[in-house]
Order: sequence, then structure tokens, then C-alpha cells
Amino acid sequence: MKKNPFTPNNLVIKRRENPRGKYSHLNTEDLLDAVKQSAHSTHRGDLDILLEIFLDRYNEKQMSLDKLNHTLEERIELQLKLAQDAQKRYEQQAKMAAMGEMMDAVAHQWKQPLNAISMMSDMLIDDFKNGLVTSEYIDELTDDTQGQIKHMISTLNEFRNFFRPRQKEENFGIKRCIQSVMVLVNDEFLQNNIQVNILSSEEVLLYGNENEFKHLILNIINNAKDAFNDNNIQERSIDIKFYKQDDSIYIDIQDTAGGIPTNIINDIFKPEVTSKAEGKGTGIGLYMSTQIAQKMGGTLSVKNLNNGACFSLKI
Repeated sequence: MKKNPFTPNNLVIKRRENPRGKYSHLNTEDLLDAVKQSAHSTHRGDLDILLEIFLDRYNEKQMSLDKLNHTLEERIELQLKLAQDAQKRYEQQAKMAAMGEMMDAVAHQWKQPLNAISMMSDMLIDDFKNGLVTSEYIDELTDDTQGQIKHMISTLNEFRNFFRPRQKEENFGIKRCIQSVMVLVNDEFLQNNIQVNILSSEEVLLYGNENEFKHLILNIINNAKDAFNDNNIQERSIDIKFYKQDDSIYIDIQDTAGGIPTNIINDIFKPEVTSKAEGKGTGIGLYMSTQIAQKMGGTLSVKNLNNGACFSLKI
């Protein structure tokens, strides 16, 4: 067999270089440089492969980003649900705490008139035995009894209205609203030697949910009452003033209960933060108060002033 004269003596078959394998290990920045160099080169055989690698890598990144976005949306939805559940839990805790405090207030409000009615009943029996009962005596006793009963009914009505759901927002008088709250707590505050002074004489109208505003006022003055007792304060007074200036309404509630500890005053409106001893406070009342203020388009702040705390509501 004749040897092919065109076949070289040392035949070497070269394996074609794999550009994808050559470039696939490059990071994104180096890959972009390679694309730029290949685009300006007279030898552009690898440009398509480079672009294909780059696009594949871009697609991988995009898929990874899409997956991350989807996961992030799920996480955000979960966190929102957890936040909503927490808010509902705080609202329920605040409502139950307020109900407990108001039941105590109603018990204090009813204790005095019930004692008075009981005493008048005993007096009637004794006076009848001694022949002192006359028509005028009966009329006077009846008037006194009816007065005590009206006081109890007034307290009960305020209590019912306080916890009756009221979604409707409307104009209401700040002074009248505060006086309604005082009807519920007046006897308890008298028993604790606390003087509440409403310093503003002129009525100011406020727009919002009246019952929620009552909750806000009650939370603040009840905290002051507890602070008076915890700090063993002798001179006990709460001054409330409100006024309208420009386009805003201001309400200041200042007590003489010793102020808020400096280590928590900046966090006092956060949930579960309290200055009270363990087991005596939930830390929910002021958190819900600031939520009510925000709902009414206002802000609630506090500062220590004149040996006490001054809560300021601006709406």
C-alpha cells in the first residue's frame, strides 16, 4: 500500500479549545471585560459564547432574585400578620385591664351611696320606734335616698357608655368628656386624696371617637394615681388644661407624682414597658394611648416637669 504523499510524517490532531469552559469560571466583572474585548476584536468567534454565558448567568441571578422577592413577600405578609395579631392582643389586654380598673371604680362609686342608704334604713327603723317619723321626715328621707340612687345610676350609665363600641367619629367637648371620666373615678380619687383640677374654663371641641379619648385620659390619670401610691407622695394633684392655638388643639395633664424614671422615659410608650413593680402593670395602657392619639391625627409625648410627669397631647 502506497503512502499518501500529502500526509505529514508526524500527524498531530489538535483538540479544539472549549471557549465555554475557558470563560465559564470568570466572575461577572471579568466576563464583561472579555465581552468588551471580544466585541472590539477582529476575531469575534467567541463573542456569541461569551454573550450566552453572560445571559445564562444573568438569568440565574434574575431567577434567584425573583425567588428571593417571592420569599420576601411571604415574610413581609407573615410579619404583618404577626404585627396585626400583636396589636389585637394589646387592644384586648388594654380593654380587659381598663374593665378591671373601671369595675374597681364603680365599686368605689357605689360603696358610699349603698352605705348611706343602709344607714338611712337603720335610722328610719330607730326613729319609727321612737315616734320621730313624720310626713316631712319621710319626704326628706325619700329625697336623700333618690339622690343616692341617681348617683349610682349615673355611674352605671357612664360605665356602660365607656365600654359601648362606638365606631362613629363626631365632635365632642373635651371638658365634658373629662368630667364624664371623673364621674367614674371621683370617689376612688377622693379616697386616695388626689385632687384633679380642670384649669380650662372654656369648652373646646374635638373631633374623633369620644370613648377612645376617654380611655386615653383614664390611662394617664390612673397611672398618676398608682405613681402617687407607689412613691408615697403626700401632696397629690393632677392639673388638666386644654386650649386651641392656630390649627392645633393642646391637652396637658401634669401630676406631682415624682416623674418617670429616666431609664425608661424614652420607651414609656412602647408595649410592655412600665415603671410599676412586677405584677402591678402590663405596660399596655400608655401604648394604647399613643395609638389612640395617632388615630385621632395627633401625637402624645411626656416629660418630667416640677417633680412630676407632664403628658402632652397635640392634635
